[in-house]
Amino acid sequence: MAPCLFGLYSVVALLYAECPLRHRTPLVWRGKQTTTFSDALTAVRRWMCTDWILETSRHGEAFSELPRALRATLLYALAPAA
Repeated sequence: MAPCLFGLYSVVALLYAECPLRHRTPLVWRGKQTTTFSDALTAVRRWMCTDWILETSRHGEAFSELPRALRATLLYALAPAA
């Protein structure tokens, strides 16, 4: 199982390196100097949800009809928990 976890970590790190800046989360904690793996994972999940899953599925049209503030809230709340 350990090799799979290291592989998953590498995939997330590579995807985060390619992630557009609009999906990256700002450093919000006081004293925090760098991006953590949790921040990178959340950014990759948001990127996948908005640009890959919702753009290519039939649910993307319904999601785009929601108000922008509600969409942002949903992505902010669900991406870290998924």
